[in-house]
Amino acid sequence: MVDLHEILREIKPLDKHAIEKGKKICDQLAKPLGALGKMETIYARLYAMFQGAIDISKQIVLVYVADNGVVAEGISANPQETTYVVARNMLEGKTGLCAISRHVGSDVRVVDIGCMKDVHTDQACKVRRGTGNILKEPALTREQAVEAIMVGYRETLSCIQKGYKLFGTGEMGIGNTTTSAAVISAILNLEASQVTGYGAGLTEGMKSHKTQVIASAVARHAPYRDVLDIAAKVGGLDMLGMVGTYLACAHHQLPCVVDGLISITGLLIASKLNSHVLDYCFASHLSTEPAYRLVCEHLGLDPMLLMDMRLGEGSGCPLAFFLMSNAVYTIEEMPTFSEGKLSRNDYIDIRQSK
Repeated sequence: MVDLHEILREIKPLDKHAIEKGKKICDQLAKPLGALGKMETIYARLYAMFQGAIDISKQIVLVYVADNGVVAEGISANPQETTYVVARNMLEGKTGLCAISRHVGSDVRVVDIGCMKDVHTDQACKVRRGTGNILKEPALTREQAVEAIMVGYRETLSCIQKGYKLFGTGEMGIGNTTTSAAVISAILNLEASQVTGYGAGLTEGMKSHKTQVIASAVARHAPYRDVLDIAAKVGGLDMLGMVGTYLACAHHQLPCVVDGLISITGLLIASKLNSHVLDYCFASHLSTEPAYRLVCEHLGLDPMLLMDMRLGEGSGCPLAFFLMSNAVYTIEEMPTFSEGKLSRNDYIDIRQSK
């Protein structure tokens, strides 16, 4: 089996010349130049990934399920048991993500990477049962952090081998907005107050307490050797599983969609391991969590949707799948200028003035 260092060495940037070919296809269509906006940029990147033969018909969201020891500090309104209950509901198709996915026609795969209770009878993916309480101890060992990444890589590779072409990352884990905020704070050197949000729902008093827990945890474990040290000390198993998915998609030059705060935290970690990972990732929606916006700006991501969503689970991914599929269909079905009996010379490229 390939190891993490080998994967990181082999990830290559997306071919810029191929992206330009995709853009030229869009510019030949019977419309004002650039009129389809982000649909065109999505198409051009997909064109490069698939070397012109775009196929994103088989789509899946990988949902990483894990508990977080920091829940013991009262940073969530929901009991830890909620992680297991919602994960089981997912298996029965009874969550928001499942409903959206059914409507769009995409699949959901639940990966128990660290739930306190066993979600599946087969525990091959479970690294450990929950993490340590980051306020008092490291969440994970470095070895466990690497193993979590490799679990995500192997699960994604298994899906690739089954023919899936478009991926999304989701999660279920009470307390994971706290661990995500802690990781972002440490990586980007931001104050806890800048990255702490309301999560699934907190009072002002609970949010203030959550902020203090994050600040104390980040300070307790400093200094940090590198990004893996940060993820191991104050992170979580779910975001590390997502890192594996991003690496697998980039390694095999396939597109992957980011959902909310935990998903983008995983991408932030992955980007620090190999920045070329970003070439293969798409942001689905602009999460209401403040840290999401900060990471988006840092990574240069441009979310497709502004929906005020904060459900998590990976719910933004199937919505993005639909938009991406529609972009490909529209651009490949539209007539060219000559087919539409129009002249490109009659159109001014307003993009040049921006």
